[in-house]
Amino acid sequence: MQGLTTAAGFGHSDCERIVAGALAQPVLAVTSLAYVMVGLAVLCCTRRGRGLLTGTAGAALVAVGFGSFIYHGPQPPWAGQVHDWPIVALGAVCVAGLIRTGRASRRSTWIAAAGVFALGLAAYAAGRSGSPLCRPDSLWQYHGAWHVLSGAAAGLAAWAMLPTRQYPARQWR
Repeated sequence: MQGLTTAAGFGHSDCERIVAGALAQPVLAVTSLAYVMVGLAVLCCTRRGRGLLTGTAGAALVAVGFGSFIYHGPQPPWAGQVHDWPIVALGAVCVAGLIRTGRASRRSTWIAAAGVFALGLAAYAAGRSGSPLCRPDSLWQYHGAWHVLSGAAAGLAAWAMLPTRQYPARQWR
């Protein structure tokens, strides 16, 4: 019973009502999988032998999705750690990527990532339990929109980290 009491402490600030069942917050658990999908897409785009930072971002995205699914889904006692640490790692990778690849050729991608992330932050704020927009029993959860938008923003950031292709100069005759 103590495990259930501990687990029940997760997710109370995320608006969606916690219900009994395999997924304590079903909408948020399902939307967490957006991180996994984006992370797998990033990993597929990472070039063999190149793009270590991009690949790390992809792996971190998959870990964020897994951790978020555990946190909003079954909520075992260790869910907090598996939720939080991948987010810290992804943030560090994105900062490192911005520092390393913030060149002009990728600036528009970084700006797009920042814009999508800003929309995600607005959804995050709207999706807090004290927000006037919070509807605990609704299928529309702003925190779920945060999952999708922040995952998309991190995917754009990973795209910006991808090394530019190095093709030999084309000879025109």
